[in-house]
Amino acid sequence: MSKLLKSIVSMAIAGAVSTSAVAADGTINFTGEIIAASCAVTGGSGTSVGGDKGSKTVDVKLGKVSADSLAGTAGGGIVGGKNINLSLDCGGTAKGLTTVKLQFDPNSGSGIDSKNGMLLKTIGGAEGVGIGIYDGSNKLLNIAANETINGTLQETKEGETTKYSAVLDMRAGYVANGATIKPGAANGTLPFTLTYE
Repeated sequence: MSKLLKSIVSMAIAGAVSTSAVAADGTINFTGEIIAASCAVTGGSGTSVGGDKGSKTVDVKLGKVSADSLAGTAGGGIVGGKNINLSLDCGGTAKGLTTVKLQFDPNSGSGIDSKNGMLLKTIGGAEGVGIGIYDGSNKLLNIAANETINGTLQETKEGETTKYSAVLDMRAGYVANGATIKPGAANGTLPFTLTYE
């Protein structure tokens, strides 16, 4: 086979392969809006909040929990549960909005528990346990399914000024994930974003 023919065949094969690599099976369209709403987060009773607006840190101390107390909680029972009460002061920036949602991003934190996708993965030496996040009705959220903690924006008047605020109530605690429990450190990080409707 001549060099020219080999070159043409090679280019034809490369063209066919590159064409199949860009074939699409569908499209994902993203829609959204950046708004001026901005709420300052402070902690209610039993909650420690620090940091600046847009980079708040909520510290929740789950304490030292016995491995024995975790037995039987794989179905969603909580051990060492702590209330997390967040107060939001939105000033006058939430006009026309009704709801604020606390949306979690576990994959940017310690991750989703490999045995139970509803739980936050713990980091440290402990095994067989994840961290569960519960809403105000004590329902275990599925953080892998983007479930949120929601609060109603309340409007108040102070003279001529209208202000908006909300309260986000939740709980967190250790939950057995179904694997054998091994004692050790069981920490976790769970980034969040406030979204508005």
